[in-house]
Amino acid sequence: MSTSKPRVVLVEDDERITSLLIEALGEAEFDLKSCGDLAGGRAALEAGADLLLLDLGLPDGDGLELCREMRASGDQTPVIVLTARGEPTERVRGLEAGADDYLAKPFHLPELVARIQAVLRRVTLQTETSTESEDRLIMGPIWLDTVTRRVGVGDKNVVLKKREFELLEFFLRNPERAWTRLQLLEQVWGDNYACELRAVDLNVARLRAQLEQHTPRLIHTVWGVGYRMSLED
Repeated sequence: MSTSKPRVVLVEDDERITSLLIEALGEAEFDLKSCGDLAGGRAALEAGADLLLLDLGLPDGDGLELCREMRASGDQTPVIVLTARGEPTERVRGLEAGADDYLAKPFHLPELVARIQAVLRRVTLQTETSTESEDRLIMGPIWLDTVTRRVGVGDKNVVLKKREFELLEFFLRNPERAWTRLQLLEQVWGDNYACELRAVDLNVARLRAQLEQHTPRLIHTVWGVGYRMSLED
């Protein structure tokens, strides 16, 4: 993320919503570039962005097409989906396409600003974690050493099984965003997984039980979606 005003690209075809967001995000010290279709969004992203606000029902296609294109090309610019489709299944669909967050319309402008700030903090946290050490991952009191495969909370060692260790490592490398159970199966269990989504719940429960002997809960349930590791509830 740049040291100047965070650059936000908005892809939204509703002029009223666009006008409100230009005003609200300007007051919140964001540099906003707005466009009304996928073609404009692609062009704006080529110029560089710290975050993308993405509507789904656009004149030239579904916004998730752009999100999938970005992730397939390796572009990890954070994406917050803004849509009238508020059902849990649609939220899961957005997250599985690679979105970092999902906000249903109509939304409260201060909440949107808070979510943007939270996502940008998460990106900063990931950058700081990767530059500090690739071998030692830390969030709050929890630490994990990928070389010795040791885990601890403060000065207390925590003994984890192989899958619990891998799950915690994934959460520590990807904090502050929600992950669906299917995404966790694919990312942690790998392409050859042959188990049910329930396996994710069981391993998260075991991991929580081990960690929460020494620290308040940091792995939070996102109802209807999956799980998120965060210092904030």
